[in-house]
Parts: sequence; structure tokens; C-alpha cells
Amino acid sequence: MQAPAFKDKKRGISAKNQVPAQGRPPSDSTQVPRWLYRAILSLYILLALAFVVCIILSAFIMMKNAEMSKQLLGFKTELWNVSNSMQACEERQKGVWKSVQGNITTIRSKVEKLEMQLADIRNINIKVQKILELLQTKPQSPPQ
Repeated sequence: MQAPAFKDKKRGISAKNQVPAQGRPPSDSTQVPRWLYRAILSLYILLALAFVVCIILSAFIMMKNAEMSKQLLGFKTELWNVSNSMQACEERQKGVWKSVQGNITTIRSKVEKLEMQLADIRNINIKVQKILELLQTKPQSPPQ
């Protein structure tokens, strides 16, 4: 018994002021306070409300998802229609362009023919001018 008292004195704690390490005696250990039941019940109610809110939000998200899916299908259909229209327009333009190119080729060949005819006419005109000059320079003989 002296050894523990010696240790206590060494630490600076006197043996006289030591308090026994006992908690206060329970007044009634079998009875749970009433507020604890209310607190637990409140927590269960909050948990239930949170669960209901999660269910409602999930239903709302599913409805929005279905609505967006319908819109996306509509957009997809519109996109296909526009794509088909663009392809049809492109095919028509190709046909028109081929027609225009054919017309340009035809007109070009006709213009070349006209240029050749114009050159021939100029040659004829030059020859006629020469003939007229020759006729003017020749002395005119009296008609017989």
C-alpha cells in the first residue's frame, strides 16, 4: 500500500484528495427518457419523408426522360427528312448541271461554226473588193 502512495506523491497528487472512480449511481436504469423516443420517432419520420421525396424526384426524372426521348425521336425524324430532301435536291442539281453543261457545249460548237462562217464571209468580202477594184481599173469597153 505504500508503493501506490509513494507514486502519487511523486506525481504531485496527494492521496487524501483522490476521488473514487465511480460514476453517479443510475436513478433508474430500466426507464428510457421520454424525449429519446420522440427524437427517434422524429428521425424515422424524417427518413420516411426523405424516402418519399426521393421517390417523387425519381418519378419526375423518369417523366422528363420519357418526354425528352419523344422529343429526340421527333428531332431524329426531322433530321432524316431534311437529309432526304438535301439528297433529292443534290440529285436534281446534278441533273440540271449536266443539262447546263450540255447546253454550253452545244452553244460553244455553234459559236465556233459562226466564227468559221464569219471568217469565210470576210474572205469572200475581200475577194469581192479585189474583183471590184480590178473591174474599176480595167478600161471599160463599149458594149457591142
